[in-house]
Amino acid sequence: MKYSKSRPQSTQLTLVISMASLAFILALFFQLFVSVKSWGDEIKSQMKVYVYLSDSLQTSDLASTITYFKSRPYLGQKELKPELEFKSKAQIATEFLKSSQEDYQTLLGEENPFKNCLILGIKEEYKNEASFKKIVAEIQARPDVYEVTYPNTFIGSLLGKIKAVGYVGVILIVLLVLFVYVQLANSIRLHIHGNRVLIKTMQLLGSTNGFIQKPYLLNALLVGFLGGLIGFILADGAFYYFSTSIPEISTLFFETDNQAQLALVCIGFCTLFSLIASFFSISKYLKIQHTNLF
Repeated sequence: MKYSKSRPQSTQLTLVISMASLAFILALFFQLFVSVKSWGDEIKSQMKVYVYLSDSLQTSDLASTITYFKSRPYLGQKELKPELEFKSKAQIATEFLKSSQEDYQTLLGEENPFKNCLILGIKEEYKNEASFKKIVAEIQARPDVYEVTYPNTFIGSLLGKIKAVGYVGVILIVLLVLFVYVQLANSIRLHIHGNRVLIKTMQLLGSTNGFIQKPYLLNALLVGFLGGLIGFILADGAFYYFSTSIPEISTLFFETDNQAQLALVCIGFCTLFSLIASFFSISKYLKIQHTNLF
């Protein structure tokens, strides 16, 4: 049995546009989080602690110092080997000359002002500001250590900015989800109101709620799918435009796995959300006496 009145095309179009907007915002923040995570993982993999050794440390004692750091729980491993690199002051001086093209002996009047250095790779669970401070305090207390450096300012600012962007994204998505839900609920309420006599007659004749809900749910699936698909296409178009200006991001945005996940987020979420929101709205209004829907 078909309903005597169908939803106005303008209402359907508004719902699709709202769903497309939701999918577009989801896509933007999904790609933002993927990019930040990829960038953050790359940056964190390069976060190391630089231990500059005192000139008073004898060569014979260097082995015991290295053994000490290899036994520390925070030292990472790379290819099943301790992630520890020793650079002599001679190596550092050579690298400085190559990179700066300046003679430090002329500038400073010293034969070699640099220090022997141990570069420590840190395990992932210790790559936070509090852990870095504890590690540095422990190392700095050793008499054979001249100075310890690590990216302290960068860690705090990076984590703070990621959290701030995350909070803004969650708030915006929640507000948009509520807005679309209200639109869906009002659209369904108006349609049920327009067909209240027919729906009441169908219920009196023994039609189940599932039978009455079916056309609404099919329409919700269509609205969610079309909105998600349009949002996905628009977002991909925006990403393509940006990738022409910044070619480096194209490899991240247009990987096969990334595109599959993005399509699932946009189309899957919008379709599922539209279906669930419509189901609850229909169930709510079918319980109301239709004479009260004026």
